[in-house]
Amino acid sequence: MRSRLFLAASLLALTLPSFALALEGIGPRVTVSGTVEGFLITPKQAFDQVGGEFYLRATNGQLVTVVFTKETEIISEGRLSRKQLIPANITKNMSIRVRGWRVDSKTLTASLFIIQNIEMNPGLNANGTLQSIGNGSVEVLLPNGKVYTYSVTNETDVIVNFTLRGTEGLSLIGKQVLLTFNPTNTSQVRILRITGEKALR
Repeated sequence: MRSRLFLAASLLALTLPSFALALEGIGPRVTVSGTVEGFLITPKQAFDQVGGEFYLRATNGQLVTVVFTKETEIISEGRLSRKQLIPANITKNMSIRVRGWRVDSKTLTASLFIIQNIEMNPGLNANGTLQSIGNGSVEVLLPNGKVYTYSVTNETDVIVNFTLRGTEGLSLIGKQVLLTFNPTNTSQVRILRITGEKALR
């Protein structure tokens, strides 16, 4: 009996296309990790805050379609994990992990969609030079040469990674910063880390 099961599993692995391996799991229940490449949300789905399709580049390089339903739960790892998110909170380049049900070899219906650690998530981070500090906002010059304005709230963590001395400590303007955005509003800074070093490229 065991040899028959092993033979059947071996034949299944040989007959399935390589992109099927992106969906981890033998049965209908599967898990896949990767990066968001794009999405399709109709105006009605955006209004209802339910549904949509997301295109995920899996860690093995294959493109997987993730279908959202009204049962799909969207959360973020870490301190924001208790907050329920909506499809509109998901942006391109986010690192995510999805659990759900296999539709076919490259499609699944998501039951749980997890935005991975926001401090390590490329879709939720940027670096640049601090240009100005306003009332509830900061202006940052990004490596692309453009200046962007981001909102800062009482939930924003400001972290200074080095010691400021003398008159240098009186102003943070011109310092290099790393920004981590709030998944629920990517124009809002969740963590403002002042590094004082050259911006990452």
